[in-house]
Amino acid sequence: MACHRRIEQRLDTLTAAAGHLENDRERALEAIGKSIQFLDSNGAMHTDDEESSLFPRLRPKLSPEELAYVDSLESQHRQAEALYGELKQLVARASPDVQQYRDCAERLREFYRAHIQSEDEILTSLARRSLTENELAQISSEMRTRRAP
Repeated sequence: MACHRRIEQRLDTLTAAAGHLENDRERALEAIGKSIQFLDSNGAMHTDDEESSLFPRLRPKLSPEELAYVDSLESQHRQAEALYGELKQLVARASPDVQQYRDCAERLREFYRAHIQSEDEILTSLARRSLTENELAQISSEMRTRRAP
């Protein structure tokens, strides 16, 4: 959940930077670049944490409805990646259209807000209910390994 808060902060920065692209372009692009760097590293690892460590341990313990929910989360990860890719393409342009960038950043932030809220409320509850202390420790260990230099 702590990673969710950091992702939300970077998405807020990406959205706020749109307001500065015209009057303080250099600082706006610096803030956008740092946020993209975070999302490319920690954000990607967070998705991998869920899809490689958490979801496989949860799946055998879930009802058909709960399995469908986890499947929907994975689908949402792909949708978020597509939106994020669109944003990165806009930033990579020599002179990105400010309104297009703003619209894309806002769509990405709103998409993630709903996704994160769902994970915070539903996925966390499923994990707490379904996973043993040993499984949680294994997940934690795998997460640390992903982040090891």
